[in-house]
Amino acid sequence: MYLFQSSHLILIKYKGPDKMLLVTCAYGQVGHQIVPYLVDKGVDVRAMDINPKVKEYEQIGVKEVLVGNGVDEDFMDKAMQDIDAVLYLPPLFTYQEAKMGKMAIEAAIKAGVKQFIDVSVLFPNLDNNLQHRMKAEVEKHLLYRGWESHMKWTVLQPAGYHHNLYVKPFYDSGELPSYSPLDQVISMVDARDEADVALKVLADPDGYDKGVFALANEKFSLRQVAQLMSEVTGKTIKPVFVPKDKLRDYWPNYFLGSDSYAEEAFWHVYDSNMRWDWDGNSKELNWLLDKKPRSLRSYLEEEAQKAGITVHSH
Repeated sequence: MYLFQSSHLILIKYKGPDKMLLVTCAYGQVGHQIVPYLVDKGVDVRAMDINPKVKEYEQIGVKEVLVGNGVDEDFMDKAMQDIDAVLYLPPLFTYQEAKMGKMAIEAAIKAGVKQFIDVSVLFPNLDNNLQHRMKAEVEKHLLYRGWESHMKWTVLQPAGYHHNLYVKPFYDSGELPSYSPLDQVISMVDARDEADVALKVLADPDGYDKGVFALANEKFSLRQVAQLMSEVTGKTIKPVFVPKDKLRDYWPNYFLGSDSYAEEAFWHVYDSNMRWDWDGNSKELNWLLDKKPRSLRSYLEEEAQKAGITVHSH
């Protein structure tokens, strides 16, 4: 049910005194949420991704688009030219995740980048998950290299994203499938709140230097999410636990066409979800924002409206 990000790069010019911001993952799930949001905020964007479809961003006001690979050293050196700050979003289920993060840090230091914001994950020390191990390794590298180079750095640790819940298909089917136990509790956060936090950090590099912040808002079980979705749409949506022998039918991308690492990473997440909750504390997110964080209900209402589904207020 809860996924993460894809790889690659975007370059963003944000409003300020001739500052340039490099952001990874232009065409990934989180990038799809953050890039349009920043454009709407008036940010000038140059987008980079290994996927040529990133060129579609030109249609929403992205100023420039470049296609390239985040683990290519020459490409990284080029991407860091004339950059003041980096917002690093990690790739999705790739064995090169730690390498890519370390390369981004080294390229930033080499280019004299002043500030590095690492978007990690809530509780990276949950090392049963392979991607958490990778993110912890990147955090550790940033800690030591930041001290050595005096580059300012901040780590953001987001919980499960709202945008991993797809209202239209769940509404149409009347089911909310999950490979997590229906009573497992996790914290959630809206990627746009993450973007707002990042913008605050960028505006005050000294004030947020060496800060490690958990970005967690409300806590839900799958049963509660399904109930909330039912209330918003006016249609009963049943939470369904998918047994292990049926997972390939529901999430074929983790098995068909995926490499061995991606499949292994999936099974580690499955194992963790069967054993533990994944909920955190919401105090830091509320403190970081100048407003109340976006609720899951408000997100579901937005998505229902986009899909032409009548929204039922509570």
